[in-house]
Amino acid sequence: MFSNTKRVTHMSFAVMIAAAGICEHAQAQTASQTEQQGKKTKNGSHTVRKTSASKNAASRTETEQVIVTGTRGSVRALKSMSPIVTVSPADIRRTGQTNIRNALSLLDPSVNNTPGYPGQLGFTTKTASLRGLPANETLVLVNGKRRHTMSSLFYGGAMQGQSPVDLDLIPMSAIDHIEILKDGAAAQYGSDAIAGVINIITKKSPSGGSAELSYNQYGQTIGSLGDYGRGGNFFFNNGFALGHQGGYFNFSADIVGNQWSNTAGYAPLSKGGVPTLLYPLLANGRRDPREYGNRYRQLYGVPETEKQAVSYDMALPLSNGVEFYSFATYAHRTAYEPGWYRPSNSSQNILSVYPEGYLPIISTEDQDFQFTSGFRGKDFFGWKWDASVNFGRDQTTPGLSNSINVSLGPNSPHNFTLGTLVNSELTADFDISRKFDTGLFKYPLAVSGGLEYRYNQYQISAGEPAAWEDGGYIFSDGTKALPSASGLGAYYPSQAGTHSRMNGAFYLELDQKLTDKFSIQLSGRNETYSDFGNTLSGKVSARYQVTPWIALRGSASNGFHAPTLQQEHFQSAATYYTTLAQENNALVTTTNQYASVNSVGARALGASALKPETSHNFGVGFVLTPFKNFDASVDIYRIDIFNQIVPLAAQGTGITGRQVMDILHESGAVPNNGQYYVYTFMRNAAHTVTEGLDLQAHYLTDFGRAGRVRWSVMMNQQQHSIKRINPLAKDLGASVQPLFRNEIGNLTTIYPRNTLRLSGTWFAGPVATTLRVSRYSATKNLSNQGTAYDETVAPAWLFDLDLTYNFSTKWAASIGGTNIFNKRPAVLNAKAQSASSLYQINPNYSTASIYGAEGGYYYAKVRYTW
Repeated sequence: MFSNTKRVTHMSFAVMIAAAGICEHAQAQTASQTEQQGKKTKNGSHTVRKTSASKNAASRTETEQVIVTGTRGSVRALKSMSPIVTVSPADIRRTGQTNIRNALSLLDPSVNNTPGYPGQLGFTTKTASLRGLPANETLVLVNGKRRHTMSSLFYGGAMQGQSPVDLDLIPMSAIDHIEILKDGAAAQYGSDAIAGVINIITKKSPSGGSAELSYNQYGQTIGSLGDYGRGGNFFFNNGFALGHQGGYFNFSADIVGNQWSNTAGYAPLSKGGVPTLLYPLLANGRRDPREYGNRYRQLYGVPETEKQAVSYDMALPLSNGVEFYSFATYAHRTAYEPGWYRPSNSSQNILSVYPEGYLPIISTEDQDFQFTSGFRGKDFFGWKWDASVNFGRDQTTPGLSNSINVSLGPNSPHNFTLGTLVNSELTADFDISRKFDTGLFKYPLAVSGGLEYRYNQYQISAGEPAAWEDGGYIFSDGTKALPSASGLGAYYPSQAGTHSRMNGAFYLELDQKLTDKFSIQLSGRNETYSDFGNTLSGKVSARYQVTPWIALRGSASNGFHAPTLQQEHFQSAATYYTTLAQENNALVTTTNQYASVNSVGARALGASALKPETSHNFGVGFVLTPFKNFDASVDIYRIDIFNQIVPLAAQGTGITGRQVMDILHESGAVPNNGQYYVYTFMRNAAHTVTEGLDLQAHYLTDFGRAGRVRWSVMMNQQQHSIKRINPLAKDLGASVQPLFRNEIGNLTTIYPRNTLRLSGTWFAGPVATTLRVSRYSATKNLSNQGTAYDETVAPAWLFDLDLTYNFSTKWAASIGGTNIFNKRPAVLNAKAQSASSLYQINPNYSTASIYGAEGGYYYAKVRYTW
């Protein structure tokens, strides 16, 4: 059944062993160079970071970090008008993670992996959120340029209706540092910057490089099906000089491979007093003897993945102070995640084909790239300028293996292509900036402005006919077989299509230092979309240096998230059997239909064209630098989001009921042939309020010969509430709520109210030891069946450890782990367990856990720098 299980690890280790030879002729760099960023130089309008061999590298503190996010110039992080966190490559390495998303979730408590059941396709591509808001409301930039979003749209959990940027497809080896702006920034950057901005700055060094080999796995697996999430990874980076005027070409490559983990228990002989038979009864009416054998059938956890990613960043000075620059990323990833086990006696099985039942394997193949190039200079009629073109494309091809379309009979294929999703985005920007001496103030006025044009296109291509067609097969008892492949819905020809839109924008930003202590920034942006019209965003920020060691800062802004083309046009369908109480418990064919808001059925049920989400953001805080090597900041915020987009769905399965069916029949959206439909579509559902606090503090302690310790305290406090639920446009019956209880929980209770992170890194000679302690408050997954079925995950303390030893100026090795004491969430309570349609129990962990259910994760790696 699992013939593909070993291929990723074998491939990855073979490549890595061969790649190790790359390093043999390299020159080394000291360990302190790899741990800290040193002297900064300028290359055009971008900051270029070079390393320093200073023995005091570990003493450099947050006050030396220069950021470019949230400002059209550059400023030290602690001098910014909004809270900004910078993350270095050394910080990322000390997490032991192999992708940006997981690393950031361990470093910054306001960044979280999205919790909740993500839907079957969602397991292969998870997303990250900022401040507990949906992932679509965080803007991702690479080198200050907008990153394209993924082509998939996910239903389920806090991922409901999301199609954000896939951080996993950006090479880890390319990262110079990451800047996280925790403030509304739509007036500066446009759509999606409601929760904040993640700006990934890639490496720009003209020389030197590194190579790293690593191994990772989880400490435990459940039953006999998982493979501990074993993985092998190779990261490579090298810089090259271009010309003799400071040009550079920096190249990076990642090869990542991981097996799947398993957190699913066994299938009991009965569940809630009801037998859970895996095989048909024998002719004499007795149970099959195989019922008493191995009952581990479900595989559920981290998917099996293999990824190859490359990137480059280059700049070449030309004449007259003009510079050509370009950067790009490309990634190919294949992920495999099991669907739900179909037992031998399932109506979605043919005994002669799968006598033991089968576990469908859902696959997604991603081809993703982004290419940016442009020119910049310092004298366009006295203005600094930057003109660029940016094109990104994400193609996802979902598929099924180890499955069957029973309607095609015993000769059905076992492997299926379900269709193809493509999202592409073309952006052209022209930005200018200049300082003017107005004579009104001691300091000049900094003026920035720009124009942007963006073209989006979204394509849905139908799956192969065998994945969705009805072959008409009839079982021996006269029952008609279900159409379509089993495991995940395919894209039907009627759902295929190409959709596009354009938008144009212009912005203006004014920065004025009014006095030695008081600075103010005003930003405004207007955007016009071809599908829903115009939006206008503004922001005012200010900073006042009260004393040399305390400063106040604050901002007020409005913003927006334009509905994505995926939210507007995604469609798919899956067919299964269900028992209807309203039809005297009859077993009926049911199709779960994810519908576009423009579809006939959705419009008949009251769907309307999606409007942009709009926001009001307010923040105020202070920064403390009372003595050397110490800094702290506290920022409180409130974010109101109006017309928040969520699916109209009960537990991810859609709306049902006799009145819903009558409307669908009357509209002609579905035939009145005895088949039942469950409908899901997106809507502007609610006005939500998020209130919170971000704290960060850093301190460096010098213990003389015993070394130095860099301490860090970070905390995020957040509370989510729903101020108003928009009514439905049409009465769909008492069983259909404007916002189901499960969706309310996804907006309000599924993220922890408090996340605390304490860490210390001890530098002592050749050894660097990092201990990280995290505390997550309780989370809850609300059930549509009532409070007795809710899933509550208790508060938890987790411990991470990294130990790095520098053997020489050339080599360093690390071992470590996250959640080293193997903390797992509570299993589902008895009520929730009985309500679950899954076979497995003991354990059956709650999906509301923000830290997952896999337990301890451990790694070892060796790194070579030159």
